Amino acid sequence: MSPTLKRIRWRLLWISLVALAFSLGSFYLNQWMYARSDDQCSWIVENVKGEKRIAIREIMPDGVAEEAGLLEGDELVAIQGHRWAPTHAGTLEAQRFINSRREGTILIYTVKRQGRLLQLPLRLVKPLDLLQLALLLNGLIAWAIALLVVVSAAERKSARHFFYLASTALMLSGIRIMGNVPESVMAATIVAGGLVAALLPPLWVHFFLRFPHPFEARKNRRLLRALYATFAAMALVLTTLTLIRAFGEGAAKALGFDRKPDPSALLGFLAFLLNWLPQVLYIGAGILGLGFFVAGTLQVGARFRRTLIPSLLVTAAICADLVAMILLQAKFGSSQIFSRQSWIFAVPLPLLPLSFAYAIFRRGLFDVRKALLRWVSYFAVVGLTLALYLGGLAWVFSLSLSAIPSGWAGALVGLLALPLGWSLRWLLRGIRRQFRRDLSTARETALGAIREPRKRFSEEALLKSVASSLREAFRPQLLEVLPVEDRRILLPAAETLDREDRKVVHPPQFLSLPAGLLRLARENRELVLGLGSEEADWIREQGGGLREHVDALEAQLLVLLMASDEPHAAVLLGGKYAELNYGREDRELLREVALAAGMVLETAILHRRTLAQERLSQELETARRIQEGLITSEPPSIPGFHVALRLEPALETGGDLLFVKRRPSGTWLAAVGDVCGKGLAAALYMAQATALLEHATQREDQPLEVILQSMDHTLRQLLGQRGFLTLALLEWDLEGRYRLARAGHPGALLLEGITEDCSRELAPHGRGLGLRPAGPGDWEVLEGVLPPKGWLVLYSDGLSEAMSKQGELYGVPRLCAQLRRLWGIGSPRAACEAVFRDVAAFDAQNLDDRTLFILGREV
Repeated sequence: MSPTLKRIRWRLLWISLVALAFSLGSFYLNQWMYARSDDQCSWIVENVKGEKRIAIREIMPDGVAEEAGLLEGDELVAIQGHRWAPTHAGTLEAQRFINSRREGTILIYTVKRQGRLLQLPLRLVKPLDLLQLALLLNGLIAWAIALLVVVSAAERKSARHFFYLASTALMLSGIRIMGNVPESVMAATIVAGGLVAALLPPLWVHFFLRFPHPFEARKNRRLLRALYATFAAMALVLTTLTLIRAFGEGAAKALGFDRKPDPSALLGFLAFLLNWLPQVLYIGAGILGLGFFVAGTLQVGARFRRTLIPSLLVTAAICADLVAMILLQAKFGSSQIFSRQSWIFAVPLPLLPLSFAYAIFRRGLFDVRKALLRWVSYFAVVGLTLALYLGGLAWVFSLSLSAIPSGWAGALVGLLALPLGWSLRWLLRGIRRQFRRDLSTARETALGAIREPRKRFSEEALLKSVASSLREAFRPQLLEVLPVEDRRILLPAAETLDREDRKVVHPPQFLSLPAGLLRLARENRELVLGLGSEEADWIREQGGGLREHVDALEAQLLVLLMASDEPHAAVLLGGKYAELNYGREDRELLREVALAAGMVLETAILHRRTLAQERLSQELETARRIQEGLITSEPPSIPGFHVALRLEPALETGGDLLFVKRRPSGTWLAAVGDVCGKGLAAALYMAQATALLEHATQREDQPLEVILQSMDHTLRQLLGQRGFLTLALLEWDLEGRYRLARAGHPGALLLEGITEDCSRELAPHGRGLGLRPAGPGDWEVLEGVLPPKGWLVLYSDGLSEAMSKQGELYGVPRLCAQLRRLWGIGSPRAACEAVFRDVAAFDAQNLDDRTLFILGREV
């Protein structure tokens, strides 16, 4: 139950009970208990030659008066031997005498016609008041539709206003007074009629100020107060005068109500004004409301406008019909024929609520379908049961129990009501079960799909299966399966109307899950939580806008699906089909679903991670093979030189570069580099740098500094904001002449013997490649000749910066000493392998790629 409906439910109940009791009770009293007998003719007091008499004014065609032989103009002398004074009071007494007789009673009318006295038998009838019947049908239809609307959309002011208007229209049918009602009943009816006259016209105007388009005038409190006050004052005056007319003949005469209006006299003018002013106000209110309806329809969207056209046409036609009725009644109200045929004007009235019902049910102006079937079924069962019970009692008492004392009869009625109550309870519970899935069937539906083996290895398939099974089990108005990211749920966009019936759009926004709820969900491995305002204060704590967003979604429950003690997905459920709330059994079933889905989710996540790990391993293996194809892994055979090289990535792939290539001019080019970063991304940048080197090697006219400049410009476009490449380039010919350039890379080592003074570091200055912002590279090129038995060594910082368990770096001096010791064996390849073994034994972390290149000249 929505918070608004919960707040106003008792108001709706009492208004409905009062309106139903008044309208149905009045219809019953008028048509049966106090129904008047009718001779189907009207009388008038005439003054002929100074002598008053009661004359027959009108005779209903084909009525009992015509069958009896009465003619218009006959002087009424006596009825059943009773004579009455030829005054207005006398005619009222005669009418009460007739009304007190039973239907079918034959009365002898003594009339004087052309100087002769005639005695004519007349059979009394009790005709059905068709006008009240039409008003009652119209009110009942409008009230039923309005009740469905306000139950389904209680938060909308226009829905509540529609209900108040329909309830007042229902009471309208009960203000007719026909027959010999007691004075207390007549007084209550007159007061109720004044209440209806005070409320119905302003409610009509006020409703169309809100619907279909909210006009600014609806906020003008002064205007609304003046509107309601005008009709309240008019109703108060009319009610007072009607009471005086009904219970004080002297006062009525004093006010001039027994005379025809005479505009020339002040008293006559007041009577004339009081007779016509209400009609003018009623017509004005009807036309004004219709005008707002037309104007509002023109201001809404095309689709909404097409929906409202039938209701607008019916409303306009009925307003014209009622205006014609009011005008004709003002002119011919004293006519017996007109008053008894005026029900024809009320026949189209039920079309007004029916036209709105068509628009509501077929076009969705209000969301009433979810409550319609359930409530209609409840009312139908209750009404049918009571009708059978009361009809059965009436039949039994009329046949065989009429002699039973009233006390015993009352006790018997009470005892018979006990099985009626149990039967009614059984029927209503049966209807409720029809709108709810049997619990075992719902459990089988909800859990069966989750437990299918094929759902255990796919998260997406599992979540779709959960949504499908819950939709089948509960038929919710809303069902959203949303991922939980960083303990937050992204709510979908929603649309609603504010209290002024203006469209409000709620964009997607995050709903955070509090730590307390997450702790509870971890303990239970599931969580089923109500989202109503009474159960979810944690939503209101995150802001009123978020609370309104959840209300706009009409979400009632939140179901958390847990996997590995963390929320994986959230299910939002709206109201069930023809239900307002989820019961305890429903929530228990949802907890079972959440537990089962959580276990299957863990299996699916583990399977996904296993597949991802296998896929990643395959991709890394492929990347490693590609990288091995790009780098120089086998030393080339160069006359007069020994070459040793090795690259060992810390991971499957790395960012170190090792390149050896012969240039078209006959010289050789070797490069050792290090791309910022590690792993697959660094390997990709290394591949791009290798491609650039491959391209530069093919051109004879590019010296080392030009190669570095070209690579610097290109890598700045390829690498990220913080990416760069360090590089050492070595070019030599077969005579041993070499050129060395360095771009931010560790310097080269030149070894000529085993002593410390026989080794030195060559470190020409130069800026790393691809650095931002761009600047002069200032790359220096060192030239020299490699002596016989001399070694030139290029390496990456993965060797020199290897760290032991004690935090000690391997360092360049240790590397240089190790190479000098190995220089004596005269084998660069053996030295390369020995260095790698020594570094591997020293390094406790292996966090960086290692690269080593040794160029040794033969004797």
